Parts: sequence; structure tokens; C-alpha cells
Amino acid sequence: MRPPVFVLVLALAASGAGCASGSGGRAIALSSPLEVRAAQSREFDTADSRLVLKAALNALQDSGFTIRQTDAELGLVTGVAEWQSRGVNNGLRVFKWVAAPFTYGGSLLIPSGRNEFSTLEATVNVTREAGRTRARVSLVARVTDGDGKVRSVQAIGDPLAYQGLLSRLDKAVYLEREGL
Repeated sequence: MRPPVFVLVLALAASGAGCASGSGGRAIALSSPLEVRAAQSREFDTADSRLVLKAALNALQDSGFTIRQTDAELGLVTGVAEWQSRGVNNGLRVFKWVAAPFTYGGSLLIPSGRNEFSTLEATVNVTREAGRTRARVSLVARVTDGDGKVRSVQAIGDPLAYQGLLSRLDKAVYLEREGL
């Protein structure tokens, strides 16, 4: 199964986690947790936190995430996008067995790749604040091998990774308000 384009963009943005594009194309590291929080958050001019929560759920689904957990009382939605990031090289596997008699089995020692599975987890926290509603998104990338062992876990700190998802959230809030 191919992951949605939006998920691939987020995964690519994860490789530059913790940096923001500045003037002149230079990378600028986010210097404080407050800057990271600002990049992950968006405020909406509505006191209806349930509307924003429903819009967040729709935005995640539209972006290719599978909803894993929701809690309306806490204002929390968690979604996961999963895909196989690197499969076994079947051409190399065939070559190894064809070449085995001629290399006295030495070709069988050549690795043919491994299965890795990538997961991008998005958590949206919706909070009502003095007649407005704030939504904060956090993203975590996880890579596991074919046996389910975690190879890496990385929190995404790149503001560009959040821009696309928050833009979809803006649109989803508008659609919810209009009843579409």
C-alpha cells in the first residue's frame, strides 16, 4: 500500500527535525520549547471545542491517518499512518540463488535487504481558552524492523511538517462550521 503524498512530505520533513527555513534558505534551529509549541499550535475564533475536535479528526483522516484514539472530554485525537518503508530486494534474492552454484554458496551471504515499517503518529490536543479554541499537533516518527523491534523514534520539530497539517485543520474547521 502506498502512503498518501502528505505522509511522505511529513516523513521527509522529519529528516530535518528541529530546523526552520529562514531567510536566504539557511536552516535555523528552533531555540526554545515555546517556539516549537507555537509552530505546533493554531487558534480558532470559536468557543466550540467539539467542532474543532471533530475537524481535527477529519483533517487527520483526510491526510491518510487511521484514528487510534479519541477522548472528547480531554480534547484528544490520536492518528497513525503506517507504511512499509523498505522491502526485500527480490531481484537480488533471485540472483543470489542463481549465482550460488558458481560461487560455492558465497552469494547466499549477500544481504537482500530487510523489511522496515515506518509509523507517523499525530496527536491533536484541543483546548478551549476564553471564547477561543486552541489546537496543538505533535508528530512522532517511528521505524520498526520486520520483527517489530523499534529501530528509531524521533519527535518531529520541523515547523514545515506542521504547516501542512495545520492548514488542513483550518480547512476542516471551515467545513465543519458550514456543515459540509
